Amino acid sequence: MGFTEKIGNVPFASLIATIIVFVGVGVFCGTLYRALTIIIKSVMQDLFQFNVSWLEVLQIVFIVIAVVMALYAILLLIFGFLATGATRKNVYSGASCIMGGRISAAFFMVLSYILNLTWMGVSSLAIVPIVVYLMLRSICFTEVYSKDAASLTTYCFSLTQLGIYRNQSYPLGIQPPGRETLCGHTELRRFCDRIEEAGPLFCVAFAGAVLICLGMIQFMISLAANYTRIRISKELTDYRDAVDMEELELHSNMDKSSQQY
Repeated sequence: MGFTEKIGNVPFASLIATIIVFVGVGVFCGTLYRALTIIIKSVMQDLFQFNVSWLEVLQIVFIVIAVVMALYAILLLIFGFLATGATRKNVYSGASCIMGGRISAAFFMVLSYILNLTWMGVSSLAIVPIVVYLMLRSICFTEVYSKDAASLTTYCFSLTQLGIYRNQSYPLGIQPPGRETLCGHTELRRFCDRIEEAGPLFCVAFAGAVLICLGMIQFMISLAANYTRIRISKELTDYRDAVDMEELELHSNMDKSSQQY
């Protein structure tokens, strides 16, 4: 009986959602950080020899957002434990506690909805590097991998083909650092190898962002169920108290009757 009660106090929906979010956050953080590191250092700095500061900022921002998401999932899991089984009866027993639980559940639902929309936007942004990867992969297989060093003398790859230019904040007449074009078999092979290494990582990062969205959807379903349970918990408590009172009065009357006879 004790084991059954403990199992009944486990919020399995919130627990599964937390696991999904944690897996998504781990996959997203690890793969995106590694992919952006390859692009920033191995491609932009080593090959094109100039820095893209907004990529470095984007790398840090996404990691911070993902870590905050993991902490929020832990908070929702704790709320799930408080709103499940016998724990709910002990925590949300009074009228003020029940109202506080309902407000908390509603607040978490709204916040989860906003965060889910945010991660849907992040998932949409994660498609952009995947599309670029597919474009560059096609160029690499057609112009680089399919040719040898002797035949690869006339082709040059330029970032301007993708609409990427060096820092345009430099005044006119001052040449910005780095270059926008790669020529030669060795440099083009290195470039394509780095793209082949970073591209699949971006695809896995997209899958991680989708997992986080799925976890947030399950969290919202669980919060809606907890909101309903907390709302009706007062009525159920009053009903149980009334039944217990009637049984107590019935037993008291039966004892009095037996004493009279």
